[in-house]
Amino acid sequence: MIAARRYVPTNFGWGNALYRYTYGLWLRQAYNVRAVGSELLRSLQPPFVLIGNHVSIMDPFITTALVPYPIHWVAADGNMRTQLMRFLLIKLAGCIPKSKAIPDIETVNWIVDIIRHRKGIVAFYPEGQSSWTGRSLPLFTGGPKLLRLLKAPVVLAKIKGGFLTLPRWSHVRRKGVLEVEFSLLFTPEELRTLRVEAIEDRIRHALDHDDTAWCRKEGIDFTHPQAAEYLELALHVCPSCGGLATLTSEGVHLSCTSCGFAVSFTPRASFLIEKSGTGALVAPFDSNNFLDNIAQWDQCQRDYCMSLFSRLQQEGSQAPLFSDDQVVLKQGKRIATMRHLLQGTMALYLDRLEFTGRDGSSIVFTIDDIEGEGVLKWNLFEFYKGMTAYRVEFASPRTSGRKYAEGISLLRTIHQAAN
Repeated sequence: MIAARRYVPTNFGWGNALYRYTYGLWLRQAYNVRAVGSELLRSLQPPFVLIGNHVSIMDPFITTALVPYPIHWVAADGNMRTQLMRFLLIKLAGCIPKSKAIPDIETVNWIVDIIRHRKGIVAFYPEGQSSWTGRSLPLFTGGPKLLRLLKAPVVLAKIKGGFLTLPRWSHVRRKGVLEVEFSLLFTPEELRTLRVEAIEDRIRHALDHDDTAWCRKEGIDFTHPQAAEYLELALHVCPSCGGLATLTSEGVHLSCTSCGFAVSFTPRASFLIEKSGTGALVAPFDSNNFLDNIAQWDQCQRDYCMSLFSRLQQEGSQAPLFSDDQVVLKQGKRIATMRHLLQGTMALYLDRLEFTGRDGSSIVFTIDDIEGEGVLKWNLFEFYKGMTAYRVEFASPRTSGRKYAEGISLLRTIHQAAN
């Protein structure tokens, strides 16, 4: 059954050694990496499972540079939709493709095979995606059950300072400190006796982390002259006028193109107001310290959008919530190369996501049709309808795909509450 599959993840010891002493060595120096508890890796032999908090796109690369054994990372299949990336990630790096938010028995079978038969290492992030704010995310379902099934030692690689070194939304590396702390989270004996709920609670507690709070406690500054660049990929609500997708960044500054509200981003990830915009703040920004950190601003914008969308639903609004021109819509399955469907305009309405082509053609997805909405890399918006994957590419790298993913998630909650 295994041999009949379309792909075989492979990872070799020589490749791991070559990586660690070339690119991996550069990473450790460039990112000022500190390894804590790494002696565990010298005493613990494979097979084992490695998990960690996910704060940056560089997390697996940095962790791999510190582990003296080949690792099979579970990675989003969206990273493998070209022949070159399939070769690099599956055949050389040994990655195991996983469809985001979609149960995947083939992925589980590969993990079991690598742990039980190959006696290797499988690594994954229980949060399922990297954080946009530096704070921990809810656990993705299935992780605790999988660990209980495998009954292999579980090693925690907890990263601190990774988000502020290279935030999910940024393209530039800040000067600071990145710490990776290794510890044994579960023994096989514990996994045989613990209930799934107890396993989940321990994982959640172990992964809990706030990068901004940590950097302030440690007294570390993360500096770069373009520290706020591309922050509009994560934050899309103006606290002053309530404008949606009106924020733009330059250098260390983030401002609203509608009302002029402007803030600067500090080396410890807080904000300072430079221009007040309308002179007032919209709820809930007016009663929250959203300037303290990105996570607080993000929570306020989520609460604001939930209130706004609910009100517009009650009013029967027919206007789009978000829209962008010059988008490209592609379609595919699993790791297969995606095919071009349409180029034109995308708009999110209260009940649907609608694409209109240059030739006048239209493709519509109801909110209930959409599953697994998320963002790949910086701003590639992806979602599923059934087992079919769709990807939206934007003309500008500053266009936020996250606003669509977050908007659809909120609209689904509103629809479920109404039913």
